[in-house]
Amino acid sequence: MSHGSGNGEADEGSVFDELAGSLRPQAPGLAQRENLRARVLDAARAAAPEGTATLRGAEAPWIAVAPKVEMKVLRRDAATRTQSVLLRVAAGGRIPGHRHMLEEEFIILEGECHVGSHRLGAGDAHIAAAGSWHDDITTQTGALVFVRGEYQPGAHV
Repeated sequence: MSHGSGNGEADEGSVFDELAGSLRPQAPGLAQRENLRARVLDAARAAAPEGTATLRGAEAPWIAVAPKVEMKVLRRDAATRTQSVLLRVAAGGRIPGHRHMLEEEFIILEGECHVGSHRLGAGDAHIAAAGSWHDDITTQTGALVFVRGEYQPGAHV
């Protein structure tokens, strides 16, 4: 072992070099590899790319807003009075008619529903202009819908 300063103290770098040189490489066991893999994947999932945000599906609760209608808030922006939500409407559910103060995007992800007598199915996008009126929204089969539109504090949908 070499000594650096001549005062009896070992040079820190050489001590580490000698220790490292005396160790024999060992492959990690299966349990250690799986543990390391899980930790790396968790860390990768935890950090959203810069300038973005991620809401995990399990993080936001479903909130009952009417009989047979639940809502999951994905994002709200009080400054622009907009929100993005998922609506889960069970068979026989109904969202009462309403007027739109801002434009609304209504995208059916699963199932089908009717806006008045107008049928919408999975994959359809329905855009309501600001100032327009929506008749009751109903479903006989159930539907999962993504909605981006107006947010009114105190209003449920």
